[in-house]
Amino acid sequence: MIAPTTEPDPIDQLVPPPRPWWVRLLVGLAVVGSVGVASFLVGFGYLYPRPECCGSGSGSMPMALAPDGESVIVQAYFFNSSGRALDILSADVALPGATVLEVGFADSPGPQFGVEPAALPTEIRGTTSGMIEIRFVPDRCSTAAARWGTVDLRLDVVNDWLPSIDRTYRLPDPVVVVDGQQLSVFAPDDDQRWYEFRDPLAAACALLAGTPA
Repeated sequence: MIAPTTEPDPIDQLVPPPRPWWVRLLVGLAVVGSVGVASFLVGFGYLYPRPECCGSGSGSMPMALAPDGESVIVQAYFFNSSGRALDILSADVALPGATVLEVGFADSPGPQFGVEPAALPTEIRGTTSGMIEIRFVPDRCSTAAARWGTVDLRLDVVNDWLPSIDRTYRLPDPVVVVDGQQLSVFAPDDDQRWYEFRDPLAAACALLAGTPA
């Protein structure tokens, strides 16, 4: 007696038979482990720069006459909160009403003038702060903006062996926030009128003229 032959169901040819339980367990552990490692590397800034501030720090950043006497310097805070050393590859600074001449980085936790800043690209260590130093000349002597200037930094993670993705990061605060308060001007003398400025371009013009009048 010959057993009847049956044609295989086409669906059985499309769907492979289930793998053994231990193979499925290993594959699942590998997927979960890969996702966990990637989340850790990204979350702690190993693959992608993750700073969180600064700019003016919601206050008025100080201004001073540059050593050449023909330009003005203003600084903006930058805090590398990611815990990883970052390369500051370049900076794009916009100061409406002024021409930006040079941008550097001063490894200092607070305003500091008279010290030659490091040229870009440069490195900032993890969980440390520094000052983006901007040298400019005003094109006019007045601005109605209470929030003046933007800084966009192109950043990359300093890794010995891991690949990373660079990013452009805009400091969340502008370079100068006026909000009715006085600017911090490093005046060439003790004239009290220097402390009445509320306009960054007017302060820059006064510094170049050598007088607050």
